Amino acid sequence: MKIEDNLVLLEQIPVGPHKNFAYLVGDKRSGQSAVFDPAWEVEKIIGVAEARGVPDIRFIINTHAHFDHIEGNKELAARTGAKIVMHQSSLAKKDVGVGDGGSLKIGSFVELRFFHTPGHSPESMCIQVNDLALLTGDTLFIGECGRVDLPGGDASALYDSFAKIKSLNKGLIVCPGHDYGVSTSSTLAEQISTNYTLEARSREEFIRFMNSP
Repeated sequence: MKIEDNLVLLEQIPVGPHKNFAYLVGDKRSGQSAVFDPAWEVEKIIGVAEARGVPDIRFIINTHAHFDHIEGNKELAARTGAKIVMHQSSLAKKDVGVGDGGSLKIGSFVELRFFHTPGHSPESMCIQVNDLALLTGDTLFIGECGRVDLPGGDASALYDSFAKIKSLNKGLIVCPGHDYGVSTSSTLAEQISTNYTLEARSREEFIRFMNSP
């Protein structure tokens, strides 16, 4: 999946053995870019950035700190000088901590907005790219959602995170952290209408639903 115009590039990059997606987001005018969740295959990710004309990787941004999303951080940072960005509550190694509602510019034409969306993990966040896309990590998949039975998982927190996500621009392209769905991307509107995990439920109903076997 690739979104591209004369100024902005967003490309989904399959990496590693667990159906992960890394993402490359770049300002084509300046050549500056950010890489999201570089779990594995750092050489491949750098090659894509060079081939797409955005080789100046300034930031490594993690949707959360599980190993299958940060495994490539150290190597990619060493090779590019990029700063590692995570939610400010994350205990993992980072250079920049961001909070809910924070923003970050890449070049002149890309603006990232950060939304704290705990539930799958306490530091999970989703990142909006301009008015184009929402990178959801393991918070929301296509047709599914992230599990809450790992350490730090919290179904009640995910309920609030889903309310936040559903309030965003319905035209955003949902870009998940894994290829676990029937497609690799979808609009937020489509997910709200078809993803059974986003169905209207009370908090108590949602907690029972998420915690059921």
